[in-house]
Amino acid sequence: MVLNTLIKILFLFFLMIPTAYGGDGKFTLVPQGGVVPFEATCFDTDATAKLLTWKEFLADELKTQCEFEKRQLVLDSELVIKNMQITLEETQVRYQVEINTRDEEIEKLRTIIKKNKKLNVPMVVVTSVAVGFGVGFGTYHFASQQ
Repeated sequence: MVLNTLIKILFLFFLMIPTAYGGDGKFTLVPQGGVVPFEATCFDTDATAKLLTWKEFLADELKTQCEFEKRQLVLDSELVIKNMQITLEETQVRYQVEINTRDEEIEKLRTIIKKNKKLNVPMVVVTSVAVGFGVGFGTYHFASQQ
């Protein structure tokens, strides 16, 4: 994304640079203190070397900057992926803890239910027998009074 933006900016920059139009250039070696037969701008050897190598230098600089941006994007993406992986692992651990806790609670509740069923069965039998005797005795007493 940054690389695309950089390329677009450079493209627009090169499109917007006004083109210099002029006649055919003239070149003359002039000794120091010499006179040229035309209006001129003089460059020393260092300036001339810089002018001649400017395009190559600019290409190398932009290539290096492009590689840097590309590497930065790759590292950012790797960091995002690594953070997502850590988050996923943490979520899986929390989920497993919650599942284990839920399973333990369910098992405890089942144990309690089993114990309660065992305790209630004798109570139900005793209550049923007592109610049966009560109904029988009540019926006998009611029938004997008539």
